[in-house]
Amino acid sequence: MSLTTYEMARILEQLDESPEKVMFGKLLSELGNQSSERIRSAAKQVPISVLRDLVYQFQQVIDSRKNEQVDVLAKELAQQGISAEELLKYLNK
Repeated sequence: MSLTTYEMARILEQLDESPEKVMFGKLLSELGNQSSERIRSAAKQVPISVLRDLVYQFQQVIDSRKNEQVDVLAKELAQQGISAEELLKYLNK
């Protein structure tokens, strides 16, 4: 069974590591490495409605990834021999 270019593109689009998504992720990473002045200058060229949508989408990703940070911290604490109960006890002081 042979796939057309169009069918292959549709399949790749559905994957998390499709070339387009990888390149877009690299573009966003590169944007994050720019100075705040340069980012603001570029953002002035984008309609406000688009900027609002971008901010909303980024906030959704940030909220969904908070647990990743909690997991990393929990593993680091566990490696140091600190239990969740000990941490909770310390924080409640």
